[in-house]
Amino acid sequence: PLLLACGMTTRLPAILVLLPFLVFSVWCTLKAEEGFVGFFTMPWTHPIWSQEFVDLCIALTMVQVFMFFDARRRGATIWPYLVATPLLGSISPLVYFALRAEPITTSRPPTT
Repeated sequence: PLLLACGMTTRLPAILVLLPFLVFSVWCTLKAEEGFVGFFTMPWTHPIWSQEFVDLCIALTMVQVFMFFDARRRGATIWPYLVATPLLGSISPLVYFALRAEPITTSRPPTT
């Protein structure tokens, strides 16, 4: 509601999350023995990690569906983000929202 009241775009919140998360992701990848491949192999080494990985996949799929219809409504290109999401996780949707410049608005019909 505060973002709507200010007429703020999704750009700033996405950037504020994206930048530290990107640094954290690079650091984790460099520290892991398995590197980037570990993201796809490690979840299957323990049941709880498997559950978290599947949960993340479900959540990211829902985000991708939203992005698809949002981009279609706005006439924007979405395919690079949809292709990158399985490889980069949340980074891809965060980049989409950081580059999405349309302000958030509420379009409610006038009340009588």
